Amino acid sequence: MKVIGAIGLNGSGKDELINYLHNRCGLVKLSLGDVVREIAAEEGLAPTRENLHAVSQKCFAQHGQDYFVNRLIRKIEASQWPAVGITSVRTPTDVQRLRQRFKDDFLLVQVEVTDPAIRYRRSKRRHEARDPQTATKFLQQDQAEREMFQLDASLRQADLILNNDDSLAAFHQRVEETVVSRLVQEGLCGQTAAG
Repeated sequence: MKVIGAIGLNGSGKDELINYLHNRCGLVKLSLGDVVREIAAEEGLAPTRENLHAVSQKCFAQHGQDYFVNRLIRKIEASQWPAVGITSVRTPTDVQRLRQRFKDDFLLVQVEVTDPAIRYRRSKRRHEARDPQTATKFLQQDQAEREMFQLDASLRQADLILNNDDSLAAFHQRVEETVVSRLVQEGLCGQTAAG
């Protein structure tokens, strides 16, 4: 089983990477963020960033830093999927547990955008309740998530960095040349590019 984790700051293109791999190679899409959103929904909370952060903090305090990633690992282990893509890998504990369990079959890909203004504009286009409505709040959220999830330490553990500063087509080409080419070599993806 191949497990590809997508990591990056808000609005960098983590979901785009996993969606592309799902459409191109048939990877099953999973998200650590979905685990948090499921718990928030069970508690009757709207999926705002503030609520999701509060749920994360509460679960970390009650069950440990590996609570969400362990739930996801159990789901993966119960499946017979040949390849899985995970968005919203965040904490060093997430990375450590995924590496421990899947060893060389785990690939951590950082999606990087050098200009925060580009990430902010992209997040605005999503029209999701969890996204800040001003650039100032967006940058404040960036800083809060970097601290809460120790995101910088996790980013330094990436096996591969894909730049997503320019067009979607250019990003997809980088994905083809790096991640898809590996999946093709391992027999987990066909040769012909999608679309």
